[in-house]
Amino acid sequence: MNIAVDDEKAVRRKERYVVNLISAAHFFSHFYLLTLPPLFLAMKEDLNVTFTELGLIVSMYAVGSFSGQYPMGVLADKYGPRWILILGMLTVSTMFVLMGLIPVYWVMVGLALFAGWGDSVFHPADFVVITATVVPKRSGRAYATHAFAGFAGFAAAPIVVDPIRLYSSWQMALIVVGVLGLIMTIVLIANKDLLIGEDETDHEELANARPTESMGVLAFFKYPPILILFLFYVAIALGGSGIQQFSSSALPQMYGIEPSTANHVLFVYMAGISVGVLVGGWVADKTKRLDLVATIGYLLAIVMTCIVALNFLPFLLAAASLVIAGFMTGIVMPSRDVLVRAVTPKGNAGKAFGFVNSGFGLGGMVGPIIFGSIMDSGKVSGIYLVAAVFMFFAIVTALAAGRYARTDTSPQPAE
Repeated sequence: MNIAVDDEKAVRRKERYVVNLISAAHFFSHFYLLTLPPLFLAMKEDLNVTFTELGLIVSMYAVGSFSGQYPMGVLADKYGPRWILILGMLTVSTMFVLMGLIPVYWVMVGLALFAGWGDSVFHPADFVVITATVVPKRSGRAYATHAFAGFAGFAAAPIVVDPIRLYSSWQMALIVVGVLGLIMTIVLIANKDLLIGEDETDHEELANARPTESMGVLAFFKYPPILILFLFYVAIALGGSGIQQFSSSALPQMYGIEPSTANHVLFVYMAGISVGVLVGGWVADKTKRLDLVATIGYLLAIVMTCIVALNFLPFLLAAASLVIAGFMTGIVMPSRDVLVRAVTPKGNAGKAFGFVNSGFGLGGMVGPIIFGSIMDSGKVSGIYLVAAVFMFFAIVTALAAGRYARTDTSPQPAE
């Protein structure tokens, strides 16, 4: 009995270590995605460009992420996630160093594309490792830790880059964050033996869960539950991109505050998402109605976001509304990932997560152009109203995915 207990403790310790390692890498994926927007005002002046042109840099990053995620998922399933994850971390961090060293607009657009290709490895490779390491009954909390680290990266970005911009330059800010990513690359190399795929799992419950049913490269393009979840990911990416990428510029115009104050509000908003994610991990492991979690979370987020857009409350109350919106969207995140795992045949985690997460890339590719155009039009409050519309579409797709999961994937419930 004691041996069994000790074995279980050892398994949990290994799970926690691997999840924390993968989550640290995921932190940088999100950190880099939001590194540029807090620097937009300084970049706009130095580079003599519009917000729409700055949005193009972020969009090119998203183009790389969108176009690379599914191919990287295919490769992670076939060859394992180890070196794919390491090379991705190396690529994205190097591109940010180069953007700081070569601050020329069109060069930065091209480097952002390569950075996006580096970033495209994180979601498929990360989820392959987690799926191969963590048993299903703890998957909600594992995905929550992973997502928490990602949104902590979002939250940290403005707080880290803004002081460097103030005391040095936006170019130096990009170089510094790139070097931090290179250090993370070294950490991954030192722990490369833990970055396993589903075929390498040594956990009996995972190895015997169900036989591997490898799906073809194009199979997910006509697999209904994954297609619906892909649309869900697109909707939530569009719903969040305007708030995350343009609040630093929109809030000063709407409420007459300093840009640094807006960056601090964005930090608290992202922190709210991060806390919501941790709560959502517990919820995802305790409920089977993951679609209702998404519906309630996004309905409340829509109300709070519209309060910010209408600009009828004092700034502090509007900021609090934004934080509540972030908390509610964060609660949804682990349920979303558990649902993807539940409908995915064994041996296809890389392809499944690569495919649905490419929805983030697609939303991130289109979103900055949409919201950058809104900023240039002068109707700044539209940032939050349009975000609320996309959140509504997230509810519609979540309900559709939940219905399909209950009727067609009942043999594989999310625990």
